[in-house]
Amino acid sequence: MSVRTAHFVGSFPAESTDAAMRAMLDGAGARLLTLPTGETRRYEWYIQPIIEELVSQGALEVKKIGTWRSSRDRTIHRAARGAELTGDMMRLGYLEEATEALPIFERLRAARGLPELALQVGMPTDFTLTFIAMGASGIRSHRQAFSDATLRDIAAVHDLAGDDVVVQLEATAEMVLMAQAQPLQQPINAALGLGKGIAALAAKAPAGTRFGVHMCLGSMRNKARITMRDARPFVYLANSIVRHWPSGRPLEYIHGPLAAGDIPPSTKPEFYAPLAGLSLGAGTRFFAGFVHESPALAAQIETLRMIEKALGRPVDGVATACGLGRRPRPIADALVARSDTLAATD
Repeated sequence: MSVRTAHFVGSFPAESTDAAMRAMLDGAGARLLTLPTGETRRYEWYIQPIIEELVSQGALEVKKIGTWRSSRDRTIHRAARGAELTGDMMRLGYLEEATEALPIFERLRAARGLPELALQVGMPTDFTLTFIAMGASGIRSHRQAFSDATLRDIAAVHDLAGDDVVVQLEATAEMVLMAQAQPLQQPINAALGLGKGIAALAAKAPAGTRFGVHMCLGSMRNKARITMRDARPFVYLANSIVRHWPSGRPLEYIHGPLAAGDIPPSTKPEFYAPLAGLSLGAGTRFFAGFVHESPALAAQIETLRMIEKALGRPVDGVATACGLGRRPRPIADALVARSDTLAATD
């Protein structure tokens, strides 16, 4: 019997946190290690509502208006005039999301008889949030403020739920930059300190905080920012994160995007060959993000076999490449069911 789990990245197209959590549990509850909140107040737009709220709070103001039709055409912001941007100025909303979700989660966990299940709270890395909000220039001048605000919420969520919560750090900008740099991902990672920076964020969190890392190629309007030539950029960044990861903060899993928005996973074995070099170490699971609605189930099973042949072992879990929030509800439900089926494949 398969020991694979199913993993859901975070967002889910439902009218409430309760409805989102129930849908994921109904589809694959017995296979879940973590249950996301569903991010139901921002599931369609991911980071955009967080940034717009920072404008409302007076921390940011618009520098260049964009349409948000794609991540390339997003609105770029700057620090509000006359103010020095600090973490204390920013309320990112993660604590409020976790506070709402926790009692719902506890009730559902008890009702379903899943005592080991943990609540999953997704948070973009400080690098990703700064880059999307303020562009590359913001990384140099204002990343620390976003780091401080993120760490404040990580600590508060940990205080709220303790070992019952896993914080999922979401490294979209880092993964996109690595894919854009291919085959020069090594010098880009070294120059920008991408893997090291993700681990450094975790190092400043309270001891004992449980983490996962989700790498993403973007999914605005279900369109990825970029595709990978093969899995090498993911493998290199994942290994870099693990090499720098601090002790005392369990890294429970790393999720890798093996599809890209509306683009299904590759059918070529050579795309997955770099997975042979993935080195996560004991205790860190690999969740393969290849589950997609376009291929037939038989083709998805064949893709799973190619992934596992390249990896040299079964994957620890199956997942879509990103959250389900940018998909219509019927497709999201179908992908939950498909994840459960693929996890059970012998």
